[in-house]
Amino acid sequence: MPTFIAMLRGINVSGHKIIKMEQLRASFTAMCFRNTKTYIQSGNIIFEASNDSTASLSEKIGRRILGDFGFSVPVTLKTANEMEQIIKRNPFPRMPAIDLSKLHVTFLDEKCRLLI
Repeated sequence: MPTFIAMLRGINVSGHKIIKMEQLRASFTAMCFRNTKTYIQSGNIIFEASNDSTASLSEKIGRRILGDFGFSVPVTLKTANEMEQIIKRNPFPRMPAIDLSKLHVTFLDEKCRLLI
């Protein structure tokens, strides 16, 4: 069963869209996902699921959150393999002037172009 990482945007920020991680894990377990693990109060959750597409899983998660918690949130979903490639291809850790404690990765829902 493949491993996925779901990143829920905009929850538990400034007292808005609050989801306790215990309740989030319970929602994911109710969707028959396995080995669910959350990271602090971030809305990031690792889980195993059948080999569905990330698009269909994201939609399923979004519907469940709306039903369980009463609000919608954008769901960014990556496979464990995709995350490994993102880490592997990141050029910044190899640069000497980079402070790794301040290095962050941001995921966008769609491609953007820089307009100058």
